[in-house]
Amino acid sequence: MMQRPMPVRVFCFFFPLLLYTSQSPAQGINWLKVHEVTARGIHQMYNLEIENAEQAFDSVSRMAPGDPRGPFFASILHMFLYGLSRSDDEYNQFFTHSERVIEICEQLLEQNENNATAKFYLGGIYGYRGLAYQMNNSMLNAVKDGRKGFDYLEEAVRTDTSLYDAQMGFGLFRYLVAKVPKTYRWILNVIGFSGDLEGGLTSLRLAAEKGVYTRTEAKLYLWQFLTNEHRNDEALRYMHELLREYPENSLFATLYSSWNMRSNNFDEALVWAKKAEEINGRKKVKVGEEFIYSTLGGIYYTKGEFALARQNYELFFQKLQNREYTSNFIAYRFAVSCELSGDRARGMEVCRQMKNVSDRDRAMDTYYARRGRELLEAPLTEADILLIKAGNESALKEYGPALRLFSEAAQKAGSDVDLEARALYGMQQMYYEQRDDNGVIALSPRLFALRPNQEQWLIPHGYFKLGQAYVRQGRIAEARASFEAISRFDEYDFQTSLENRAEEELKKLNEQK
Repeated sequence: MMQRPMPVRVFCFFFPLLLYTSQSPAQGINWLKVHEVTARGIHQMYNLEIENAEQAFDSVSRMAPGDPRGPFFASILHMFLYGLSRSDDEYNQFFTHSERVIEICEQLLEQNENNATAKFYLGGIYGYRGLAYQMNNSMLNAVKDGRKGFDYLEEAVRTDTSLYDAQMGFGLFRYLVAKVPKTYRWILNVIGFSGDLEGGLTSLRLAAEKGVYTRTEAKLYLWQFLTNEHRNDEALRYMHELLREYPENSLFATLYSSWNMRSNNFDEALVWAKKAEEINGRKKVKVGEEFIYSTLGGIYYTKGEFALARQNYELFFQKLQNREYTSNFIAYRFAVSCELSGDRARGMEVCRQMKNVSDRDRAMDTYYARRGRELLEAPLTEADILLIKAGNESALKEYGPALRLFSEAAQKAGSDVDLEARALYGMQQMYYEQRDDNGVIALSPRLFALRPNQEQWLIPHGYFKLGQAYVRQGRIAEARASFEAISRFDEYDFQTSLENRAEEELKKLNEQK
C-alpha cells in the first residue's frame, strides 16, 4: 500500500484529514509522528527492507495502541510476503494481525458508529482477507469477505469523501469480481454483485493519484490489470513510475523484465533481469529472488541457450519456498532444458515433480502436466526439437526462420498426427504474423483434415486463426463461419479462453452490420 514519506511542502494538504486517525489528539498521541513512521514503513516495505518495515509498523502500534493503523499495515506486510512465498506461516500471520485490526475497529464503532476511519480500515482488512482467500483457492470466502469489505468502505466514504485510499479497495473488488471465472459465477448470485471492470480501473486510478497510503499499491495493480487488458501504453506509464520511485526494488525490475519477455523484447528483458540479480546480490535481498531466476531461465530458453536456461531454472527450484505453487509450464521448460543440454535424467526428475492437474480453469498447468507425462514416456524426437526451435524463433519475431523450422518439423513428424498438427498450426501462425492471409487460408484444410489424439485443441484454435485472416481480407461471412465453427468442438485444452475470444470476435463482426 505504499508511497514515499511526503515532503513538507505537500504535507499540509493532508493534515486536515488527521491522517486517517481514529482517536482524538487530546489523548497525547503524536499523530504526525504516527503518520510519518507509517509512511516510512510503507516505503521500506516497497524498498524490500522487510525487517525495517516490520519494526516501523510495530512502533506505530506502540505509539497508538488503540488505532488500527499499526496492525493493519503489519498484516499487509505479511500479505505481501504470502503473495510472494505462499508460505503457510505468512498466511497465518496475516490472519492473526487482521483479527487484531477487526477487534480495534469494532471497539471504535461501539464508541461511535459513525467513525469513518474505523470503517475504512475494517473495509480494507476484509478486502485483503478476500484476496488471501482467493490466493488460497477459497473462492466463496474470498468473495464474501471482499463484499463485506466493499460495504464497509462505501459506508466510510459516505461519511468522509476525502478517504481516497478507499478507492483502491473499490477498484480491486470491482475489477476482480468482473474477472471471476465462469465456473464460479454462481457465487456472484450469492453476494448480489457482478463486478465492474472499467469502474474498478477508474477507482484504482483515483487511489494512485490522490491516495495517502495506497498510491504505490494502486499503481502496481493498475500495471497488472491494464497489462491483462492489453492496454500496454497506460500500463507502462505506471510501471515506469514505480521503477523511478523504487530503483532498488528487484521485484519491480523482474516484473518489467517479464513484461518485456512476454512482449518478445528479449534483449531488454535480459537487461532488467540482470539488473534485478545485481540489486539482490548487492543488497542480499531474499524476498522473491527465485522469480529472477525463473525469468532468466525463460529468456535463455527462448534464445536457445539451454545450458544457461537449465542453470537458472535450477536456481529457481533451489530458492523456491513452496514448490506446490510452481507452474507446470516452468517445470516443463526446465525438463526440456535439461534434456537438450545433455542431462535427461535430471529432466525426468523434474517431470516427476510436476503437479498432476486436470482443471479447465487452470488450462496451462493442465496442458503441461500432460506434456510432462509424455516427456517421461519418451525422449524428444527430432521433430519435437525442431518445434521447440521454431517456437523460439517465433517468440524472437524471426517469422521466416520459424516458418522453415515448422515446415521441416511437419515433414519429420512421420505418422505422429499430434506432432504434424503442432507443426501445421505453427506454420499457420507464421503465415498470419507475416500478413500472408492467403497462406493461412491455403494451409488450413491440411490442419483441419487431421484428427490428433492429444492435441485436439489445435483444430478449433486453427479455425480462430483462419477467422482472423478472413477478417483482415474483409471476408466477413467466411470469418463469421470460422468463428462459429469453434462451437462444434468440446473438451479440449484452453477451451474457455478460446470460446471467450471467439465470442468477442463475433460481437465485433455483428457490430459492423
